[in-house]
Amino acid sequence: MKNNKISIYILILCFAFMAYGSFVFYPRWQKNNTESIISYDVEGYYWYLPSLFIFKNLKNTGLAPATLSKYQASGSTDFQNGYKDAQTGNYVLKYTSGMSIMYLPAFTMAHFAAHFSDYPQDGFSPPYKLALQIWGLLFGFLGLFCLRKLLLQYYQDAVVALLLFLLVFGTNYYDYAAIDLGMSHTYLFTLYVLIILNTQQYYRSNNLKYATIVGLLIGLAALIRPTEIIAILIPLFWGIESIKNIKSRILFLCTQKWLLPTVVLCIFSVISIQLMYWKYVTGHWVEYSYQDQGFSFLHPHAFVYSWSNRAGWLRYTPMMLFPFIGLLLYWKYGKNKIAVFSFFILNYYIVSAWNIWDYGCFSGRAMIQSYPILLFLFGTLIEYISKQKLLRLLFIPFALLFLYLNIWWTYQAHAEGGLVDAQCTTKRYYWKIVGRWSVPEEYNKLKDTDELIEFEPSSKKLIYQNDLTDSSQYCASKEKNSSDTIKIAYGNNGNKWIRAQADFHCFIKEWDVWQMHQFVVRFYKKDSLVKERFFRIHRFLDNGQTKNLYLDIKTPNEQFNKIEIYLYSFLSSQQSCFSNLKIWEIEQ
Repeated sequence: MKNNKISIYILILCFAFMAYGSFVFYPRWQKNNTESIISYDVEGYYWYLPSLFIFKNLKNTGLAPATLSKYQASGSTDFQNGYKDAQTGNYVLKYTSGMSIMYLPAFTMAHFAAHFSDYPQDGFSPPYKLALQIWGLLFGFLGLFCLRKLLLQYYQDAVVALLLFLLVFGTNYYDYAAIDLGMSHTYLFTLYVLIILNTQQYYRSNNLKYATIVGLLIGLAALIRPTEIIAILIPLFWGIESIKNIKSRILFLCTQKWLLPTVVLCIFSVISIQLMYWKYVTGHWVEYSYQDQGFSFLHPHAFVYSWSNRAGWLRYTPMMLFPFIGLLLYWKYGKNKIAVFSFFILNYYIVSAWNIWDYGCFSGRAMIQSYPILLFLFGTLIEYISKQKLLRLLFIPFALLFLYLNIWWTYQAHAEGGLVDAQCTTKRYYWKIVGRWSVPEEYNKLKDTDELIEFEPSSKKLIYQNDLTDSSQYCASKEKNSSDTIKIAYGNNGNKWIRAQADFHCFIKEWDVWQMHQFVVRFYKKDSLVKERFFRIHRFLDNGQTKNLYLDIKTPNEQFNKIEIYLYSFLSSQQSCFSNLKIWEIEQ
């Protein structure tokens, strides 16, 4: 292509694809309640702004009942993103204030626009949501634009073009830069790119202006997520190619009289915003606002964080396996080795040590901000592969597969009736749905159980039947969290299956998956539980609906002599019942 500028065309394509996801495929600014762009974690990041500029009360930000009831951005009319301080009685926001600073330009424009419209100036009406959507998308554009500029300093244009394409089309970066763009990850991604660019500028010019910018950017990243303070490793070690060179870097820093004080002062000046908030609200300069959530530094969750069927980073973003493959190549051929390796290893360790290791999602989102670093590993791998014909033949099909899976995951996570379930995906359910666009409804049971008959039975015998005419006995509700238990005398009879089948009636559907009513089948040896399986009936029922459903269980290898069956409700305020129970013995 003329002037070998294919990367600029790929960049434009990436912008277009992101804009499509943001405003056509899944425009969160048009969604309400928990699907709104201002919901859950984003609502928590954002609360500083309406508290300060609209309610004018940072101490009692949880006391906005009309707003909480109207928008229910976190699925409740109660305040979900903070807690009441026991000593002062003030509400303390859980999340630090960095993202509110990032949102401030969008909030200001929206507040001004709402003043001249029919929408309320309450911080949550459509002008605010639209402004955050546009601002988040623009910040993503900025990050990619600067990323291209950064990568072109190290790789050929074609390699940069491929990296940009695979990043946007093939990783979870797309979801958080185009759809869930109120979250912190795209903003942090852009900040990291800017930190690297300004670090380079400092070492080329020794101009304190760039050191000041680096300090402010690191401070802002840490104000968004305190663990991002490790970004300091980038300016400390950038340009160092071996451990032996660290001493010369230390000597260099010592000769720069104002460098370290300037960077430290800039970092602290930004972080002090949070310290002043905590002092104002709690009376203490430092407050651990995450309360019972923390880290297991001695036992990080690296394997489940990366490979869990429910939320594993590399399972749901397999494109990022390539940077791991590029680790050894980068140590041999790459530049800035110490900065890249030290940051990558420490960041991966911290991210996987967080006890809420699934981060409430399915794609390992906490690694996204480190992608500007990981792309150096990826780029070196692509350069090496481009010179090896056999490796190219191996790389292309895997890259295409991972591209397909990322687009598929993104679609299924947001489309109505999508197959991705970030909370309940089991191993069997994962392998039944991966890459498929539609599956039988019965597969939803595999979110709760690992057993489902998919073979043609050689025999099927009815061993128990009961109409359960007194329906009130076989209901579960808020007042009665468990129905009466049906007990059936039945013992080991070879390697067989049991199918418990009944008519289930739902009065009002329970939407909270953890409160859905469970149809439970248990096997006992006298009073000792041998085996239990269940499925959540509200996965299959709507308001006022009656449907015939069944649960398949393979009989235990251990001795048993009794089966117990009941309907169970956990904290749900809804009611459901079952009747016409049949128990089948099935042989394969």
